[in-house]
Amino acid sequence: MIPLRSLLAGALLCATAVHASAAPLDVTPETLIERANLLRDARERPWDPDTGLLGNLRNVHIIANDCTVRVVSGPENRLFLGSGTFRVADSSYSGDRQRNAKTRPYDVTISAATGASAIPRVGADNAAVCFTLQLATAHELLLRGDNLKLLFDRVDLPVLRMYVNPSHGVKLWFHDVRLGLLSVQSNATVVAGGTGQVQWLQLASSQASTALLFHDMEARHAGVTATTTGARFSIRIGADTEAGYYQPARAPGRIALEYPIWIDGPVAALKVPAGRVNPLPMNDEIRNTTRTLRAEVLGLAGPAPSLPAASAGSASPSASSPTPAPISPRQRVADVLQPLLRPGMTLGKVDLWNGGGALEGRAPDEVAVRDFARDLKQSGEVRSAQVARIQRNESGVAEYRVMVNFLCAAPGERSVCLPAAGSSYTQQQIEAALRPVLAPQVQVAQIELTSDGTRVLVKGRASEADARAALERVRTQLPWLEGSSSSMGKDEFSARFRMACTVPPRSQGICTTEGSGR
Repeated sequence: MIPLRSLLAGALLCATAVHASAAPLDVTPETLIERANLLRDARERPWDPDTGLLGNLRNVHIIANDCTVRVVSGPENRLFLGSGTFRVADSSYSGDRQRNAKTRPYDVTISAATGASAIPRVGADNAAVCFTLQLATAHELLLRGDNLKLLFDRVDLPVLRMYVNPSHGVKLWFHDVRLGLLSVQSNATVVAGGTGQVQWLQLASSQASTALLFHDMEARHAGVTATTTGARFSIRIGADTEAGYYQPARAPGRIALEYPIWIDGPVAALKVPAGRVNPLPMNDEIRNTTRTLRAEVLGLAGPAPSLPAASAGSASPSASSPTPAPISPRQRVADVLQPLLRPGMTLGKVDLWNGGGALEGRAPDEVAVRDFARDLKQSGEVRSAQVARIQRNESGVAEYRVMVNFLCAAPGERSVCLPAAGSSYTQQQIEAALRPVLAPQVQVAQIELTSDGTRVLVKGRASEADARAALERVRTQLPWLEGSSSSMGKDEFSARFRMACTVPPRSQGICTTEGSGR
């Protein structure tokens, strides 16, 4: 009979082959933000704000009164002037400015300036706007300016989150965008709407004069939050849309009428406690408001500009780029553990924290989940695994949560395990690593690896002080051994250690091995 540990090792050795076809994790705001961060950090982009090059851009603060601004996607973060003159100021955190990492995130403020500028103007076809902002990696925008108009023209990004600060007459239009997460939060007199596709749409307002009208946009998840009465919202609820409305104040009965939301689709599909909000079917007034908004913003922005080609060495961040997209730590865990899933099981979510995480998904029954947790413990990929929750949903499917501790600080970091070739450790490998740490004050009599590979027995001769010093060196220098018990006699000692890893780490596992790439 083939040992279970060998079967698990064989399954995990297939993980590299499975990698390309492994099921992706569920798309959530967290995974989309992680993807945006990975794309930003994947390579260094040119930083020269005097000529409009904005580096590995993270946050953008726009201050522009009486302006129309166009935002587009592109291979670089770059500013092009139109009819106005603007300057770029580095508003990054001081800690970011001092980072020694391969890439540094930039936060910038774009505001009006006087005099000449070296930032290029793109010609007559861009004269209708104050400036055009090309985004490759930025995912947070802070907007301020009376009568500011923004056109997001076919923007394609994993994440776009924006906050509208107190201003008057702000108008936003999203034209045929493709976004993973679109979040619009307003504390201003703003009207916004758009067309395109998003996976997660988040709308929020704390200003009664806000109108966030997104019934022309396809969204898989739509969430609305209002902290004041009078704000207007509209969304589309399709066959696959999950939509909800939240307002923190208790507003039963007549007060709930002050929290309206217009819905293109089945009104009853809005998930909200009864009596807390006023869902209404779509009407001509809301549709006409968005048509007027679209015509105004598109008309003010004029024709799409012809922008200069990217600088040498720039690569497109789009999905069609030949450069493979970076794999997130969450997806790395999912890909490695995919072969261990029992038939009928899925792994849809991975939460991470320092040294561990939680695995969530669906399973046919409780037995499959407990077998999965047992296989995890024996896989050599995790230090421990424990079933935290199994419960049936409305469809009778078992939803599970399994807590795990890794053998490294985070996926992709170096494993604490002893590097070794093969599917299991040998007596010789353990001795070769242990003897130099115990010596020279200790005379080693015996080093024994138990037959199941889980424990190491050490016996030797040394004074009590030297023996204690040797065991302390083992504790601090060999993280793959965990102290279990020890005894001291006259010039003799013995100690038992637990093997943190019973299987040598793989270069393509959750953790990396010494000298392997991440």
